[in-house]
Formats: sequence, C-alpha cells, structure tokens
Amino acid sequence: MKQPVIGLECHIQLNTDSKLFCSCTTKTAEEPNSNCCEICLGMPGSKPVLNKKAVDYALKVALALNCNINKKFFFSRKTYFYPDMSKNFQISQYEIPIAEKGFLQLPSGKKIGITRIHIEEDPAALVHESGMHSSAYSLVDYNRSGIPLIEVVTEPDMSSAEEAREFLDHLTKILAYLNVFDFEKGTLKADTNVSIKGSERVEIKNVTGKRSVEKAVQFEAQRQLKAIEKGEKIVLETRAFDEAKQITRPLRKKETEDDYGYIYESDLPGFELSSAEIEKLKAEMPELHLDKAQRLAKEFGITPYAAKVLSSSRVASDLFEDFAKSVSPVLSGTFVARDLVSIAHRENKELENIRDRIDEKKLTFALKLFEDKKITEKTLKDTAIASVVDGKDPEKYIAENNLLKDMGLSEIENIVKKILEQNPKAVEDLKAGNQKSLNFLLGLAMRATKGSAEPRKIKEIIEEKIK
Repeated sequence: MKQPVIGLECHIQLNTDSKLFCSCTTKTAEEPNSNCCEICLGMPGSKPVLNKKAVDYALKVALALNCNINKKFFFSRKTYFYPDMSKNFQISQYEIPIAEKGFLQLPSGKKIGITRIHIEEDPAALVHESGMHSSAYSLVDYNRSGIPLIEVVTEPDMSSAEEAREFLDHLTKILAYLNVFDFEKGTLKADTNVSIKGSERVEIKNVTGKRSVEKAVQFEAQRQLKAIEKGEKIVLETRAFDEAKQITRPLRKKETEDDYGYIYESDLPGFELSSAEIEKLKAEMPELHLDKAQRLAKEFGITPYAAKVLSSSRVASDLFEDFAKSVSPVLSGTFVARDLVSIAHRENKELENIRDRIDEKKLTFALKLFEDKKITEKTLKDTAIASVVDGKDPEKYIAENNLLKDMGLSEIENIVKKILEQNPKAVEDLKAGNQKSLNFLLGLAMRATKGSAEPRKIKEIIEEKIK
C-alpha cells in the first residue's frame, strides 16, 4: 500500500507583550476592536516598527530546530483581499525568511527537515453570527490583527498521521522550554499538506491541535487512496477539517505563491543581525527536553521512562530537580509526576498554569516527613492539595490537623484485631475471596487510626491475621 507524503506549516503565536509592528497590547481585550491602532488597521500614513522581542523569539525557535540563520532579511507584502486584513495585504517574509534548512530529530532517529521559519502578522478575527430573519453575517474584530506569528514549514518528510502528531508533540515541548508560546491563551494551527506519491497535493487549512492534525491526516490519506484505487484524479485544492464529523471537505482551488503578488515592504528597512546578537541568544538557550531526559536518567539514576515523563514539561523537570536536592529522586519524581500533575488536572489545567502556586521549600518539608515515615502517603497528598489549591502552609496544616504519625505497630495491630472481632461476617466473606470486604475492613481501620497509619501496613496486618 502506498504511503502518504505529509508536510506541515505550523503557525505559532509568539508570547510577546505587544504586537509585531506597534505597541498595542497582545492581552485579551474585553471589548472588540479596543486593542488596535492606526497601524493595526493599516490607515494611510501609519508606519510599522518591528518588535525586537518577536525576532529574538523566532531566532530561539530557529536555533532549537538546527536552522541556518539569515543575518540579512526583510519583509514583504502578501497581497490578498479579505475582511480580516483591512489594508488588503499581510506583512510577512517570502524571499528571505529569518531562518531555513533545519531539522527536528524524532526519538526514532528520523529527521524531519525544516524548510524555513518566517515571521508574519496575524490577521483580524472573523466572528460569525446569525442576523435578523436568519440572515447570516460576519463581524470583524481587529484586536488580533498584528499579533506576532512565526510559521515553521517542514519538508514533506512524514509518512503517517502518527508521525505528524509526534513531530507536533516535540515541537510544542520545544516551545514550552523556550517560553516563547502561551499554552493557555496562544494559538498553534497547522496547514497540513497530504499527498500520495505521484499525485497532487491537498492542503488542509487551519487545523488546531495535535490530535486534530492526526485525525485530519488519517482521513485525508484514506480519502485519497480510495480515490486513486477507483481511478479518480486527485485535484490540487484547499480543504477544511470538520471537527464534529472528523472529515475534510473542499474549500477552494489551491492558490499558488504567485497569486499573492509579493512585493517588498517599503515601510520597513532591511534588517541585519550581528554575530554577537546570535551568540548571545545561543548562550541563553535552555537545555531542551530530549537532552534533559538523558541527563536526568544518568544523573539521578531514575528510569529512562520516568526521565522522559518528567522532561516532557520544563516546569515538571525543574521542580523534580529542586525536590531531588533534599529527598530521594524516586520520591521527588513520583510526587511531581503523580501528585502535582493530578492537582493541576483537578482544575483542568496543566502544571505550567499552577506553577506560581507551588512553593518548593514548604512542600519539601512535607516530603522529608514522608521520607522519614512521620506522615502517611495520604497525608502527603492532602498536604500538597491544601498548599497548592488553598494556599495553606504545609507545616501548620500538618500540625493543626494532628497528622504526624505517632502510632506504634502494636497499637495498630490491636485496633485491627478489635475490628476483625467486631465484624465476623466481613472476615468470613474476605476468606471466601470477596475483596470488597477487605476494602470495608480497611476503611474501618483507617477511621479508627485517624489516618495515622499507612493503608498498606493495615492491609498487610489484616491479611496476616485472617490466614
């Protein structure tokens, strides 16, 4: 069976405070058309000024993707007529992008070529509404116009939907480590190019999210293969991905680069980067996730899998290293990957979104108590929740709730013995293999010990005494 040929054009919103060519804020506005100016709207006489931070962020992504940097570059006008671009052109890069000819190497060893990375401004947002008498209409919100984007264009080196998703997974991890993308408010969309070798290419526009890209590629590749098997010709076209139906549908005939009529942007000068500027950015580059995974496994003696899980998030790996200075690496890794991530997910957030609420020094106090067997695993989890969610001090929380373990083994055994004597039917059911009875007896014992004993230890005592 013929394999699909897949390439991606990833549009990434940069996490800058102001727009690409003006000082308007990039923060979300409460009112439409309130975060825009004459430059955003392309009014006559307005002059764009390039945002240096956007250039620095683009260069960091280029360095992380092993690209060649073009020290001399300029901007062009990409001409098209659509309501989301009030000046009827988009300022972008065409002839000379800021970087090109790079690659991203997947864990399998396969290299996905990076054709180019260029900087451009985001168009406005179209808001589709239903008007009176069911007549459809669209509104335009120019708050988004001028938001800085980079476009990462790959070579058609991917041959499966799973590979496309894997590429995006590693790209987003790189963006997180570089801190150039806001995962809560920013947008990352991919124009997905799919073809079957020897046939025309189809572009699926503006697919949002790794899973959606995977599903869009899967459907489109199968659609094209079935058409070819029937003797049909694949048409060069642009399609859209229908999230609800998980299918692609035709949008329009595919335009070519010539259709955009690129011309030099005369309101902006040519730009030249110095070697010193590039070297400074190289020095600021963080250790990226794949390198960090290898180092964590070697340095802390944790499993490659645990190192991979922890290094998938820069926040998780940083927290792990902080905790591992005071407690065992295994305990540190488990606490971050299980307990803290679980707390974030309870609030439908990622670890990055609750980072400012995590106090490593205070939580280390609780971790040391657990490592010294002075509090139970449940107490550690409850303390973490109280600290991160409710802002309570772990030391005070443990003291005020009398959570320190002060119960000896013989005392626990006596409590368990009494509970078994008081519940003969549950004991008989457990002996007969009813595991629900074990949970019932365990719950009674936990209440009797007021959480001052490890559930695993109580379980061991129960199982020993009913033999």
